[in-house]
Formats: sequence, C-alpha cells, structure tokens
Amino acid sequence: MFQIICQCKKLWGDLRRKKCDNELKIKLMTELHDLVRGKIKQMAFAHDSVRVLQCFIQFGSHEQRQELFEELKGDVVDLCKSQYGKHVVKKLLMYGNKELVAVVMKTFRGHVRTMLRHAAASSIIEYAYNDKAVLAQRLMLTQGLYGNTFTICKSSVCKTIEKVAEANPDKLNNIIDEMKQILTPMSHARHFWWPFFNCFHLQSVVYMAHTHDGARVAMHCFWHGTAKDRKVIIKTMKTYIVKFATGEFGHLVLLAMFDCVDDTKLVKQAVLSEILLSLDEVICNKYGKKVLLYLLSPRDPAHLLPEIIKVLQQGDGNTHSKKDMAVRRKELLEVVSPPLLDHLRDNAATMVTDKASSVTISDILASACGDLRPAMTAVAQLANHELVPGGTNGELHMAEHPAGHLVLKWLMEQDTTLAEAGKEERFGRILVDTVGTDNLKTWVKANRGAMVLCRSVLLKSYDKSVAAEVKAALESIKAELSSIGNNKGAEILLENLNK
Repeated sequence: MFQIICQCKKLWGDLRRKKCDNELKIKLMTELHDLVRGKIKQMAFAHDSVRVLQCFIQFGSHEQRQELFEELKGDVVDLCKSQYGKHVVKKLLMYGNKELVAVVMKTFRGHVRTMLRHAAASSIIEYAYNDKAVLAQRLMLTQGLYGNTFTICKSSVCKTIEKVAEANPDKLNNIIDEMKQILTPMSHARHFWWPFFNCFHLQSVVYMAHTHDGARVAMHCFWHGTAKDRKVIIKTMKTYIVKFATGEFGHLVLLAMFDCVDDTKLVKQAVLSEILLSLDEVICNKYGKKVLLYLLSPRDPAHLLPEIIKVLQQGDGNTHSKKDMAVRRKELLEVVSPPLLDHLRDNAATMVTDKASSVTISDILASACGDLRPAMTAVAQLANHELVPGGTNGELHMAEHPAGHLVLKWLMEQDTTLAEAGKEERFGRILVDTVGTDNLKTWVKANRGAMVLCRSVLLKSYDKSVAAEVKAALESIKAELSSIGNNKGAEILLENLNK
C-alpha cells in the first residue's frame, strides 16, 4: 500500500489547491478513484490515508461516494469507534445526499447504546442527531435507549416516548427504571433531549445548551431540580453567562432560570453580574436583548413568540420553587433597573438612533424601578435644538429620524402607563421643559416631527398641561402651518388645532 498511498497523497495535495478548477478536479478524482477502489476499508483505519478518503468524499460525485460506502457498509460502526475511521463516517454524513445519509444512519440501528458509551463513536452519534437527522431518524436513534418495555408497547400510532407513556400509564415506571439503567452508565453523554432530566449529569448543562434539544434539557433541569441541583448548574455556568445570553437557544435557559430559582442573591452574584458587566454587548444582541426585556417585563407577548411562552409555562408550579413568582421577579428587577437606567442615560444618543436598541428604551422606562428622570432627560436633551429638514451635517434631528421620532411618540404615549403604575415621572413634561416651545414649533417643518406634535396636542397626553402648552405655542404659527406643502403631519396637526 505504500506506493499507492504516496500517489494518493500527491493527488490529494493537487485537489486541495485553490487553482484546481472543476475540469481538473474531475480528472484528478477519477485517477484517485482508480487508486483507492477495493482498498477503501484498509485505508479508512490508517492515520495517513484516512485524510485522502475525507478529501475523496468531499470532492467526489454522488456515485463515487456511494461506491465508497458500498465498500464500507459492513464496517460503519467499527469505523465510528476508530480514532481515524470516524472522520470518514462524519464526512459521509456531511457531504452525502439524503439517501446516502439515510443508509449511513440505518447502520447505527441497534448499536446506539454501545456507541454512546464509546468516546469516539459518541461524537458521530451527536453530529448525526443534532445536525443531520430528520424527525424519523431521531426517533430511530433514540428508541434503543428507552428499554424493552417501550419497545413492546411501541406501535405505528404510538411512536414516541410521550405517546407510549400516554397510552400505557401503568408501564411508565417500568420504562423510567429501564431508561435509568441504560442512561446512567453514559451520564457523560450530552447529545440528546430526554424527557427525564435526572438521567443526566447536571454539570453537562453548560455544554448542552448551545443546541435546541440541549437547551430544553437544561430548562427541565432548572424546573425540576432541587435547590441544590440548581446551585450546582448555576456554578458550572459561571464565566459562560454572556454566551448563554447571546445564544439562539442558550438564552432560553436563562429565562427558565429567572422563572424558578428562588435564590435571587445567587442569580444576582453569579448570573446578572456577568450580564451587567457586558451590557453593551448583551443589549445589542438579538437574543441578549430578549433576556434583558424578560427581566423588565417577563413573558411579554410583544417580545416573545406564543410558542416560547408556552414552553416557559411548563416550569410553572414545579415542586421546588417556593417563592411567589411576583416576589422573585421584583427582586430581579431591582437588581437590573439601576444599571439599565444608567446605561440609557449614558448611551441615549446611540440607542435612540439605532433601530434595534431603540425599541428597548420605552421598555426600560416603562418597567425599571428607581429614578427615571435622569434617563428621560438624557433622551429629551437629544431633541433640544432647532429642527432643520434633512438634518445638519448629515445628522437628522431626533424628531425627523426614522427611529428617533418613534421613541418620542412611544415615550409620550407611555405617560399614562407610568401614571397607572404610580410613578411620578412624565416624559411629556420633561420633553417640553427641556426642549422649550420655540424649538418644538420648528418640528412642524418635517412630516415626522409634525406627527410627534400631534401626539402632544391630541394627547392622549396624561398631563393636560403639556397638551395645553404645546397647543398654545402652535396656535401662534397656524398661518405657517397652512402654507407648508407636502407634509401630511402638518395637515393633520392643523386640522386638530382648528377643532
């Protein structure tokens, strides 16, 4: 094999070059195929030649991959257990079409249990399950881990563990006992979402939560774990909290934690402290923003999809959460409110003009506890100058800005909500006092600015003195309003002033 492997390596080197065009690639692949044909099994287990086969699978045609698999199909499980051979199987899963992936997975049937207990093979099962398997293939991979009772009770109608448990409630304890016997020896395995979290090692949570199924496992660990279990999990998550908060699936684990962990002092020290230290990064992230908004306004349908809220509700009423949910939420809100208000005060200019973060401004001011005035004043101060249509030096006035004018409208409309919540601050009053009526009158020059003023006049303003003050100032420029053309906001404003 030495001469053949040397020739293969030369072709492998040529194939990997960037200047290797498709025509040359096809020619080289044909030569490589002729060299490896009939010798693939021998090469798949060797450390030097296995890379050639990986290249062959990556650049080969479907027919070439299929022919390679035919030589290996009786040895796929053994290859998965090989330090070098496992890479060949992974490449087949990675580059094979649906049909090839399906036949590779079929070779795992009946061997999943032993493969999961093997260091090399378990990584292949993990990749197959998380990245390649469709629902039917996932069911096939997991069925061997539910025990004999499940196998006997399973039918074409009841295919999943949930359906079997519903149809055979008297068999549930037997199924759980058999699952524990099977899964406990492989508690290092963190590859799947199992309905019974206690079969897992709690310290694996930090490694599981980056996948959809792993995050669901972690959420159940929090919901159904004891206070001691929850403490163990939180401690293993330390230094990874920002990754959780900004992860597509990991952020949901934090939401579940906020819902059920009674030890809010621990959550403050181990979790919120890390989030607040990286507030700039978290608040600008799509998922990090959801975490912060959840702390401000939990399960708000404006921020979470109905199906996500439904998932989170699964943890309600669990055995180990004793503290009233409202108390827990209030304690967490008291921790995050001052830093969020300070962040808004110090970064108002950036947040107001950024479409993604501007939507969080009204949520912070609506829900945060503490003195809202400094943050409100910082926002109002951004509008404290004359509005020049089209902006000056390339910068639009806040009342004309696509995101900024919405912030002004939202915050003025929100005054009623603040009053109902018993808070003293009113953004409308702070805005008028900060900007002054002379500057406010210039807002009519731009459509968006005029629309913002409509909110002040018609208002719906909780503070009637604000509406009266703005209206009086605008009465003095009615003639100017009537002469402004191509400005729908000015037309509406004029109509309302004439009522």
